Amino acid sequence: MTARTNRPVILLVSTGGTISMIRDVTHGKSVPALTGADLVARSLFASAFTVRVIDLEWETGRLDYLLALARCLHEASCSQIDGIVVTQGTDTLEEVAYGIDEMVPAPIPIVFTGAMYPSWAVGYDGIKNLENAFRVAITASCEYGALVTMNDEVFEAWSVYKSDTGAKDAFVARRGAPHGRIFGDRVSVPWKPVPRVRIGKIPVSLPSSVPILMMGVADDGCLLDDLPPVSLQGLVIAGMAAGSVPPAARKRVLQLAEQGLPIVLCSSAASGRTADEHYYPHAYDDLHNAGVVIENSLSPRKARIRLILSLALREPYMPFGKELLA
Repeated sequence: MTARTNRPVILLVSTGGTISMIRDVTHGKSVPALTGADLVARSLFASAFTVRVIDLEWETGRLDYLLALARCLHEASCSQIDGIVVTQGTDTLEEVAYGIDEMVPAPIPIVFTGAMYPSWAVGYDGIKNLENAFRVAITASCEYGALVTMNDEVFEAWSVYKSDTGAKDAFVARRGAPHGRIFGDRVSVPWKPVPRVRIGKIPVSLPSSVPILMMGVADDGCLLDDLPPVSLQGLVIAGMAAGSVPPAARKRVLQLAEQGLPIVLCSSAASGRTADEHYYPHAYDDLHNAGVVIENSLSPRKARIRLILSLALREPYMPFGKELLA
């Protein structure tokens, strides 16, 4: 880490999203137009920090972006900077931050942030969130991995999720997961980081055909019959609450698993274990025996990122963070 005899040196990687949006005067649409330099110029830290800026265009339809960002952050983390801040669209922030947390165990803090409102809206929160991200980036230990800050709160990437489409306090942590607070210019991260094994590798490429299938009451899973067997590379099942899969759909899931398709079962609930073996002993035996992996700690979207990385590296899917459940 750079010695603090001079101003802190922060790398800002700007990827667009709501934080960068202005109103197009011709069409009235919100368009991403503010660059990283534009955002820094609006902040209180424009003169307090030395901020290096990289503008990285984010394409929501391309997984290649995740790899490009990972390579960018890995390379930057080896240079003489004190921390990294990434501005990201909030619809994808939780997945991207988690993917980076797994791929890039950096020796400096990496902090993600964004905005719930565009820059032209009353109550624009982008610059305040950016300034908070700068504070976290020079305060938090890199042992926490990738962090997310929104609305004066700080979250670990694995636990954070967007719980509301428009509220400023939309981002919350899974129940029981720790989170910090920002009071003015003071950052409080009161929990100790839990050491855990991260994937720690950046794949050359990523598989694109790894869908998520949500289960509902009396769902027969007929969509599973229409999944293309040749191109399908993995599957995440978002079960009802405690990993429940209706009987007809369960039969189809078992058939695919027995044919060798990598399948991960998660809960569609916001928090809690997927498989409660204590109250429902042997309820998941058939799934276990068929090769379905039970994921107890990640949301379906994050389990998909973990499965994609595992497939890309040709490694078996290992359930997240057993250390956190000890």
